[in-house]
Amino acid sequence: MALELPAGVNKRYATLAAITISIFWLWIVFDRPYELPDNISWNIYSGATKPTATTSTHAIDSTVDLFDVPVLESEALKEVCYETHWNKSLVFTCDESAGGIGSIRSSVLHCIRYAVAAGASLVLPSIVLRNASDISHISTGLKTDLEYMFDVPYFMHSVRLSCPGLNILESKAKIKDLNTEYDAISLLPDSVVNFTNPIHGQPKLEKVIGTSFHDPITWRAEFYGWLRQFYIKDRKGPVVVDLEISHLQYPVASDGEGFALDFGSLLRFRADVRGLATQVIQGLAEQYTPNINLTADYYPNAFFGVHLRTEKDAAELRLAQDSTFSSFETQSRLYLDQTPQSQPSVIYVSSGDLDEVAKFTLEATKNNNTVNIPVVTKFDLLKGVALAELNALTWDQQAMVDFLVMLKASDFAGVGHSGFAWNIALKRHTLAQQKKYLDGPQMLSDDLSQIYGNVRGYPEFAACIWP
Repeated sequence: MALELPAGVNKRYATLAAITISIFWLWIVFDRPYELPDNISWNIYSGATKPTATTSTHAIDSTVDLFDVPVLESEALKEVCYETHWNKSLVFTCDESAGGIGSIRSSVLHCIRYAVAAGASLVLPSIVLRNASDISHISTGLKTDLEYMFDVPYFMHSVRLSCPGLNILESKAKIKDLNTEYDAISLLPDSVVNFTNPIHGQPKLEKVIGTSFHDPITWRAEFYGWLRQFYIKDRKGPVVVDLEISHLQYPVASDGEGFALDFGSLLRFRADVRGLATQVIQGLAEQYTPNINLTADYYPNAFFGVHLRTEKDAAELRLAQDSTFSSFETQSRLYLDQTPQSQPSVIYVSSGDLDEVAKFTLEATKNNNTVNIPVVTKFDLLKGVALAELNALTWDQQAMVDFLVMLKASDFAGVGHSGFAWNIALKRHTLAQQKKYLDGPQMLSDDLSQIYGNVRGYPEFAACIWP
């Protein structure tokens, strides 16, 4: 039986009254929340300054993941994989990826690309652990699974959708009909080709951006030519090739722009790291930039991301050409000069040495400094359980948090001898409006990032890192 309204009561007014009562009830139950999400069209303060300056629009929520990108399904990858002739009797392994997150990410992607080029199956790559007590010691021989840094189910699903011909094996134990009578063959993938531009030389920029250091079109033929020397008549079981580390030789532009832009998205960082990075950004928003849209690709006029590359491992590996830009004095001066460019509320520093951060903070907040802006790190912005989770991570895993946060920065700065900085800057470059980014005034210059160093230095980074 339908509910009858009293005589003279207009149904429209009754509906409005019911909605008003419902909203008031929700206001009471949920402790009278003042703030409404910016993306709700009926929030009258969306995009404007709230009347209560002390109330944040972005309370920290540990269930949110700002970096939970969809599984990759790339038509550009499908096209390349469809044209590949797959060899069921060939298996690649990739167990030598070492160094910082930039080097490891690039190395793993190169292994995947070479497996596709050869038409081989690929055992899930592993990662070489850094020495926890001496961060400059990266070749320890201690290895761990890919999930140490990356989201393995996401990777597997993305490969199935974007390159279904590529067979990914969970471990060497999963290699079908493996004959242990034969040893695996070790190969530096780049060694089977004739280089048109030596890696340590100074090739012309046009060459580097185009064909780079070797022609990948010929790599498959040259690889199989090299493999013939290991031919054994009546051999049983697949041939296993162990790939040595290679991450600054394969020219990423050779497969076309669509492939180059999509391929790096086969890898995304593990969920707990993404969650911590999200909470860092929420902390930045809550304390310094309350009106930003957290779902945006990056945040204009919010925070300036600085990679202070002066840690112990960088100092010990310093090359002669890096001497100027490796110093704290040079980096701090350049970064503080750049700070006003994006009108940030705060500087976010990525560094594995908090003593160096303290020195930078002092420089940034000096009374005679025109910047005089607060400086923070992830350790300042995470609290309680989240901070404990961060401290439980290794040095390189903690750097992954910074990597993600820097992607959202209003502006970014790093130095040219850092693969970490190049990975971030090249990924951000896909969003930049200024596209002629290698023509100076710095090693990389666009409207979202600056990589400081000698102009056109380290061409292998620009040519061989997938964004």
